[in-house]
Amino acid sequence: MTASASSRATASKEPPTELWYSRCGAATASAIAIRKGWLQSEFSGGGTVLHSLRDSNDRSLLDSHYHHQLSGLFREGGNIPPIWARSRGADTVVVGITWLDEYQGILTRAGSGIHTPADLAGKRLALPLHGNLIDFQRGAAEHGFVTALGIAGLRRSDATFVDLPAPANAPRPDDASRVNRPVFEAEALLSGQVDAIFVRFARGVRLSRDPRFSQLLNLNELPDPLLRVNNGTPRPITVDRPFLERHPDLVIRYLAVLIRTAVWAENHPKELVELLVAEGAAKSTDEVLDSHGPEVNRSFFPRLGSDYVNGLEHQKNFLRDHGYLAADFDARDWIQSEPLREAQSLAARSPALVEVPEEIVRATGGFSASAAPLG
Repeated sequence: MTASASSRATASKEPPTELWYSRCGAATASAIAIRKGWLQSEFSGGGTVLHSLRDSNDRSLLDSHYHHQLSGLFREGGNIPPIWARSRGADTVVVGITWLDEYQGILTRAGSGIHTPADLAGKRLALPLHGNLIDFQRGAAEHGFVTALGIAGLRRSDATFVDLPAPANAPRPDDASRVNRPVFEAEALLSGQVDAIFVRFARGVRLSRDPRFSQLLNLNELPDPLLRVNNGTPRPITVDRPFLERHPDLVIRYLAVLIRTAVWAENHPKELVELLVAEGAAKSTDEVLDSHGPEVNRSFFPRLGSDYVNGLEHQKNFLRDHGYLAADFDARDWIQSEPLREAQSLAARSPALVEVPEEIVRATGGFSASAAPLG
């Protein structure tokens, strides 16, 4: 046997490289690529095995969505968990960022007399408490309220923040079905326990139209993008640094699929919105558009431009200043831009994405939305 043949034989006996994917909710490039079967197809040719984190029944594995200790895990979604994990020493890198605006509403009781952000002075503002490793829902609510207070020239100390523990029967924050379940904070608002609540996504849109509530502010309508920054905006794509160093080609290929998926989304707005409904983002196409805006189809391109990076740094600084982080770190040093540049070049050379048979998508986790982490 020649030396080269021997090398190939040895290589063929090596175990395949394991990749894991995790995404938050429905409106991510990863979620689209998974539901369409494109990520599964990309890594089905041998040498790699792609796993869906959501398909595991192991809580320690599922918690990797938060602490990011699983090597080979690609995570796309809400920014509070990965920022929190990085502050605790998780050796991760940001290889892309997407910017998806979402509904962020501050609601009061109808007839409460609270009409402007300035009226929040002295009022009781609800902060939910959950049992997950990092309470991203609490962080999102606090950031939304602090932004609203700041618009009126008020500080956090000018209002009273009230802790609202999630009831025992409330869906876990990592339960995808919660997008269509009641918001427990709304009951506290109606009962008079608090004066205002912060809500997001399609559930928030739904509540804002309930005549029992009054929308004080929709942060998603603010023209300054930094005022719209919160857990869901911007959304980093992260992977652990050791995996990137060992397998830069796999990271590039993964990102190239997301870029091509974003191109598909931009060119198929109607199908995209219908897919997001099927994935669990909302109950109807109208709710998707009301939650994310009429140009949601243009929101999935991974980028690392200064505006996206500024948004991520702004969120990191907020979490640092409000006690959510174990230690500070430089958000710009967290970013590795070379894989995305290479992925953009690869995507430009790649053939068009093709439809993957539904039975293959089902067999590889593309439709298992019931346990999707949402963080």
